[in-house]
Amino acid sequence: MNNTVIINEKKEKIPFLYVLKLKTAIYGFVLYLLLSSITSFKVLNLIIKNIFNNSIELLNDKNEPSFLGKIIMAFIIAIILFTF
Repeated sequence: MNNTVIINEKKEKIPFLYVLKLKTAIYGFVLYLLLSSITSFKVLNLIIKNIFNNSIELLNDKNEPSFLGKIIMAFIIAIILFTF
């Protein structure tokens, strides 16, 4: 099966490379390791508290990220992956 991707309006075709998928997976892995630490959630919590006037808590009493905190961090990782 010939997997091709159309890259522009001239309908030039390039073969689909699994290297691109591997590269994106590695970027996601590294970003997840960097951004899923407690320190990054604390920084995100400070930023969100300043924006929404202390109405949203991303960390609970045990300094564990809440579900909303994980979703916001996943959204940040998705935006970073989309731009690269």
